[in-house]
Amino acid sequence: MGEPVLPLVEPDLVGVWRKNVWWFGLRWPFSMVLFSWVTVASTLAPEFHLDRYLLTMLAGLFGLVVGAHYIDITASKDKYLPYFPTMNRGAIRTVGVLAILAGMAVGVYMSLLYSIWFLVFVILGGFFALFYPIEKPKWLHTYPGFGIAWGFMPVLASYYIQGTRIDLMGLGLALFLGITVVEMHHMAVLTNEKEYGADLTKNARLLLKIHRTAAYSIGLVLLLSRLI
Repeated sequence: MGEPVLPLVEPDLVGVWRKNVWWFGLRWPFSMVLFSWVTVASTLAPEFHLDRYLLTMLAGLFGLVVGAHYIDITASKDKYLPYFPTMNRGAIRTVGVLAILAGMAVGVYMSLLYSIWFLVFVILGGFFALFYPIEKPKWLHTYPGFGIAWGFMPVLASYYIQGTRIDLMGLGLALFLGITVVEMHHMAVLTNEKEYGADLTKNARLLLKIHRTAAYSIGLVLLLSRLI
């Protein structure tokens, strides 16, 4: 007999992402959206510095992509254990915490190199990455909390570090993309086959694909506009 067919509780619990918990934990379809918004913010800033952009991406990779996602898997063990019954929660959690510390270390380096005020973003980013997935405090693990942690703050930080200043353009962009990531998160919630019917989950997955395609496209085009 084959493996039992489990209802999808996340839109990326399919295909190659389902093969390994360490691979799934990186949540690449959604992480690439985060990188796209970081790219949009960096390229729309008054100045663009490739070295600062690459370091920002590296800090995000460690802190939010690896760190926060790995901790989230271990904190939501009842949700993911049926899909990865042999996962080593202790090892995954340890790697997650170390990754957040590595991301903060990159942020501290950027602060010393470019602007000491960037430390504010480093501290807040580390706080969100560590405490959002464990739902402490409770207000953080809400739609507004998600919008701040995964949209507003990363976008504003990416915008700021390019020219070391914040203006209305940067604030407006951070607000818009902070709301946009909440929209994406809600669409992901609606793909949960345990909670919603087939028609709704199918449409939610389609909307997510369109959303991701738009994010990837604008990020790539704006990056090319700065590099060419």
